[in-house]
Amino acid sequence: MTQLDFAKKCFAEFEAARDVGDISRVFFNLHHFIVHVANVDKLLDPKPGSDRAALLTGRVDLSGIDLKPFRRLRNHLEHFDERLDSWVKNYDGHAFFDMNLITGAKGFPAKAFLRALDGDVFKFHGEDYPLTPLRESVDQLHLRLAAVDEHAG
Repeated sequence: MTQLDFAKKCFAEFEAARDVGDISRVFFNLHHFIVHVANVDKLLDPKPGSDRAALLTGRVDLSGIDLKPFRRLRNHLEHFDERLDSWVKNYDGHAFFDMNLITGAKGFPAKAFLRALDGDVFKFHGEDYPLTPLRESVDQLHLRLAAVDEHAG
């Protein structure tokens, strides 16, 4: 539950920063939100046959919750140096956005977005990660785990 609580706090801080246009805090909190969500996914998705898998099997309903796509985004953020090397290698002089709020910007190629936020979509290196479904999954998972905790206690 701690990682979920941290994720929810980071998301609330992200929203507050976005509302006042504090770009540095926007991306700081989004990065940490993604890290905490990926940690939750890793904790709840142990290797088959492990003791943790045996403990979790049948206790936590994860149906309809898929946090895996955000592991990829977490990997991008954690290995930003490697992604930047790739981006620089392929840079052809086009306009680019890094740590920008670009909501409503039109006509730019996907490769223009190194790190950007377009409405509720985190854009990274040509890939889109919608945040609303992720936030909803975090809320749903929090409710389910709270119910498991209440039942166990």
